[in-house]
Amino acid sequence: MKNLKEYKTNSVDETIQCGKTLTEAFTKGALIALAGDLGVGKTAFTKGIALGLDITEAVTSPTFTLLKEYEGRLNLKHIDAYRLEGIDSDSLGLFDLIDEGNVVVLEWSNFLEDLDFAPDYIVTIDYVTENERLIRIEELS
Repeated sequence: MKNLKEYKTNSVDETIQCGKTLTEAFTKGALIALAGDLGVGKTAFTKGIALGLDITEAVTSPTFTLLKEYEGRLNLKHIDAYRLEGIDSDSLGLFDLIDEGNVVVLEWSNFLEDLDFAPDYIVTIDYVTENERLIRIEELS
């Protein structure tokens, strides 16, 4: 573990702001593994990432489409692996999405059988109370 930061948020807006803060200084692409229970705020955090990348399009969950793509200062590839349990990263084609021009957010990365490369960040969001969240951002690169 290179760097671990923890944040407590008390609203969806604060969770969005936390995601935005993560990417404001990005100058190249990154792989962000995002974990947390259903409904904890993973998509809200990703909305913040999009804001930090100057993406103006509305970000929605890719649960049923598996991948959503957005153009910005760096492009955002938002993947939801919830329905892909047991699939390896080669079958997903994840390697093809990772380059210096893309920020890839991979929700439910723990559902993938074999992640062939380490993420740059592991973000875990946990419930504290109904409205409060604990967000842990572990920077690995």
